[in-house]
Amino acid sequence: MTEQEFKNSVLPFSRKLYPMLKRILREEEETRDALQDLIVKLWNKRHELKKCQNQKAYIFTVARNYCFDLLKKKRTARFSENGELLFLTVEADELHPDVKEKYEHVRKAIGRLPEKYRAVIRLRDIDGFSFEEIKEITGMEIPHLRVILSRARQKVKKEVKKIYDYEDKKQFA
Repeated sequence: MTEQEFKNSVLPFSRKLYPMLKRILREEEETRDALQDLIVKLWNKRHELKKCQNQKAYIFTVARNYCFDLLKKKRTARFSENGELLFLTVEADELHPDVKEKYEHVRKAIGRLPEKYRAVIRLRDIDGFSFEEIKEITGMEIPHLRVILSRARQKVKKEVKKIYDYEDKKQFA
């Protein structure tokens, strides 16, 4: 891919990427930096990009994954009183050890999901995207996204429940 081809085919996506990055990262300066880094990353991957049948999907996937990586570096989680997972930017030292443990179990369970389940649950439950936004990012229809999300949540719940059921049985044995 030549420089001119890159400018014509990839740079126009920066206008569409910016709002998505902003929704994920939430900070103006961090979003601008991330967009610049992504353009450099895409330039470095221009040979792979040229071979892609769906460049838009490839670009949005790279952008989404890059944002997830940035968030992983600065996010931890807390649980509300009713057990729902609340993601906040807090120092790890502030968390109670039991909450850290629950977070780790949920994080690991999500990490073991198949890719499409993992992507949808992260976009919806962690990043707070609407179904319409997830449809735009993934290209999947909303009813299908709802099914995938439901199945992903059930699998995570089942995995975490297995861990705690096992620990309870071990405790009383």
